[in-house]
Amino acid sequence: MNEDLESRLRAALRPVAPGEAFSQELIARVTADGVSPARAAGRRRFFAPAGWLSAALAASLLLAIGVQHHLQERHQREQGMEARRQVIEALRVTSQKLHLAYVAIENQSS
Repeated sequence: MNEDLESRLRAALRPVAPGEAFSQELIARVTADGVSPARAAGRRRFFAPAGWLSAALAASLLLAIGVQHHLQERHQREQGMEARRQVIEALRVTSQKLHLAYVAIENQSS
């Protein structure tokens, strides 16, 4: 069964010459656009790097945006940690002062 399938696939996918009519029609279409076949091939080679260049620029832009976003999040996290540290310090100082006030009141009561 596998060999039969493979031979049918090979027969279906074998290369086929396009024929002279196809070649003539293609040349007629290209020249109708005002571009010679040799120039059209050169144009494809000229514009191909531009496609890669635009893709590279887009990738660079996305990377820069991602890095900037990461740096902003890191800065905000650092600010949050600093605020947390300050709140904990303020609570510690408040606790000490309340304890001193409690001790002072207890000493006056005795």
